[in-house]
Amino acid sequence: MGLGYYRRKFDLLRRLEFLHTSLQVAPCHNCSFLSFQLLVMGGELTVIAFVSGGKDSFFSLLHCIANGHRIIALANLYPPDVGGQAEQDSDLNSHMYQTVGHSLVPLYADMLSLPLYRQEIRGAAVNQAKAYHVSGNVMPPSNIPNSGILEDETESMTDLLRRIKMEHSEANAVCAGAILSTYQRTRIESVALRMQLVPLAYLWQYPELPTSEPRDDSLLRDMAAVGLDARIIKVASGGLDEDLLWENVCVPMTRKRIAKAMKRFGGSVLGEGGEFETLVVNGPWPIFRGAIQVQEEQRKVIRGGAGEAWTAFTGGTVVNKDGEQPGVTEWLERLRRPDLLDKTFNDLLKSVNDDDLHRRVETPGIPIIRRSLENFDRRDQYHIYSGKWTSRISNISASYVGNDTDAQMERIKFVLLSIMEGVVHRSVHDIVFTTILLRSIDDFYTVNQRYAELFASKPNPPARVTIACGDNLARDQNVVISVVVALDSDQFRQSLHVQSRSYWAPANIGPYSQAVSVPLDSNSAGALVYVAGQIPLVPASMDIVTQAMLFDNVTSKAKLADFRLQTTLSLQHLWRIGKAMNVGWWIGAVAFLVANHEDIRHKVSISAFVWEAIHAQKDHTRFEGSATAANDADFDVWNHQRDNSRNFGTEREDHRLPDFAYLSLFNADDTKLQPDHGVVPPFFAAQVAQLPRNSEIEWQALGVFQAPLKFFETGSDHGNSFMACTMASEEIVFGYAGIKDTGTMTDINDRVEQSLHLLQKRCNIDNAAKGHKTIYTSYKVNCNEIKAQVIPCMSIWNIRGEELAAAIVLHYEVGDVSQTAGSGDTFPTKKG
Repeated sequence: MGLGYYRRKFDLLRRLEFLHTSLQVAPCHNCSFLSFQLLVMGGELTVIAFVSGGKDSFFSLLHCIANGHRIIALANLYPPDVGGQAEQDSDLNSHMYQTVGHSLVPLYADMLSLPLYRQEIRGAAVNQAKAYHVSGNVMPPSNIPNSGILEDETESMTDLLRRIKMEHSEANAVCAGAILSTYQRTRIESVALRMQLVPLAYLWQYPELPTSEPRDDSLLRDMAAVGLDARIIKVASGGLDEDLLWENVCVPMTRKRIAKAMKRFGGSVLGEGGEFETLVVNGPWPIFRGAIQVQEEQRKVIRGGAGEAWTAFTGGTVVNKDGEQPGVTEWLERLRRPDLLDKTFNDLLKSVNDDDLHRRVETPGIPIIRRSLENFDRRDQYHIYSGKWTSRISNISASYVGNDTDAQMERIKFVLLSIMEGVVHRSVHDIVFTTILLRSIDDFYTVNQRYAELFASKPNPPARVTIACGDNLARDQNVVISVVVALDSDQFRQSLHVQSRSYWAPANIGPYSQAVSVPLDSNSAGALVYVAGQIPLVPASMDIVTQAMLFDNVTSKAKLADFRLQTTLSLQHLWRIGKAMNVGWWIGAVAFLVANHEDIRHKVSISAFVWEAIHAQKDHTRFEGSATAANDADFDVWNHQRDNSRNFGTEREDHRLPDFAYLSLFNADDTKLQPDHGVVPPFFAAQVAQLPRNSEIEWQALGVFQAPLKFFETGSDHGNSFMACTMASEEIVFGYAGIKDTGTMTDINDRVEQSLHLLQKRCNIDNAAKGHKTIYTSYKVNCNEIKAQVIPCMSIWNIRGEELAAAIVLHYEVGDVSQTAGSGDTFPTKKG
């Protein structure tokens, strides 16, 4: 699966005379976009390629071309000549840049027939934090006290790119070879976005992506398949002797030697922990118009401490390859691109059965009810809840300032900051999740601009979900915001904030992180993981996926075939992010759907089916890809380069999601049951007016990491269903209630109050005022009396395909304090 999508790109490249269009300079374009607009740019990009000389940067360059982009220039940073040391003998041992072999880099201009721009590296690794961030022109703070160095070496990229853009104003993207290093990727992203360039990292998480023959060296095998010749020029690991220098790392014999050494001594067979470094000397024609030749007498071995050795060069030449003329796109046919869906989710897509869906849709129930709009209470009141681990500020709006969205957002920012400072006593940096309700998705970019200002100095902004509710919001309310605030120390939190295009999962299309975790203790023994809403974007192109992208001849007559694919792909995005954050179980999920009156039941059935099916499969719990310590969310391969206390590359048991070992299962009578693959986390489907990028589905879920769960059904009452789970020694409770829609819900507020009371009672919560409540409903409810966060929907459905009047999520933490706040300029003071 996935070949049709790339075959379409091959055909386009042929029609445009691939060789010339992929390497020549294009006319000037205006590239003055905001960073979050850059991330969604479609079509062909004009790319500056960072090349260190190593295998990864060149293989990333090839993937850029394969995805229809045009390389217009090469960029390289080289070490200064310190203390009169001969340039060819120096190796900077930079945390960020490969510098060994830099004396041969100028040959790449002739080898690829592209302009090469170089600059000396200035400064040092001043900011050694894993995530890198610069606010405006302010340098990131150093965490090396009294270093005396004012400039971080990362900023050398900024000056170099600025110089290139003066010569190539049409440039709108930059590519690099980051694979597993968050340290590298976040620095490239920071510079690229400040220079208004789309960051491309097609090798990101590449070893973890599906392949027909999962092996730790699959990336090296793929490089060999296209004829990449990358010579080892530095060894710095046990088992890698200097006789490996100048061997081609891609050939089978060398791969076997490296794999054997890494198995014995520990390390990455890809060299991601600095075990070895390479220099590319040849590659597929016609991208590589020449090959670098270095005579033996032009190579000299330099020996360092602890068995480290590298090659210094006194010269080299480029040999023209114009006589070699295989097919122009022959290398493209050999270049493996990971399938869009891995085996688990491809099988899941195939399992969506029309007969099963038909039975779900035909489940007896009342007709879909069309109700009056404006479901939010007219008053702009917010509600504050605080527990042991989190605080929640709900329903912040500002319709009283007028109907201008920008003015409302500016006021909401002021109110939020005032509450954070005066009530919660936390910084905006402690916000870990945000829910944004819009009247119209057309306001998405306007809200993003103001929203981004809140987190301008934060490297990892909150995860979030954004939906448009249309006229279900109160009159004149264009935006409503609710936030979750972590009360722990931020040094223990983990964030996933990928802004580069890759094959792995979509880059964020706004100022948000893919996920943020809130640890339940300082030892990170367990955590809640807030995951951002996921829509069905093809990660490599950032386009909404359709059947036509994947297959040459779309013959499927299955109802809503595109929607089935989109539902499955966006769920895979949720799973991959969950895996990266070590999620073992989902506390619950919501599928936000855009649908017309005729399709809503079918879309509910499809989303409910895949949610049930993914939790029913017994074999899908093991992820494809190599099992390495790099899966740990708090581990970075470049940290390993500086600290060998953790053994990178050591095989471990594959990560499981869902992991039924997390669960203790009980029935309504508190009788312990044996967990099996029939346990499904709570699920609701909510019909809304619009979603970002005009998507038809957005998955949003809350995960848990290494925290045992007590999961139980609390029974039903008059057709209303109740489920709950507890964690952290029952100090955290999540309860779920579905209120069946009878079609005559004039007493909706009373029904919600009754259901909340029953849910709290069955969760052993002794005070009706306790707990944070989120209510998804298509009815008008008084959120100020109920003191709840409200998500107004066009309709709400349970996993059985039954329409609900409301779905309630209750979150209780021990020691909670709940209070209602005012509106506008009225702010409460912190209670005891």
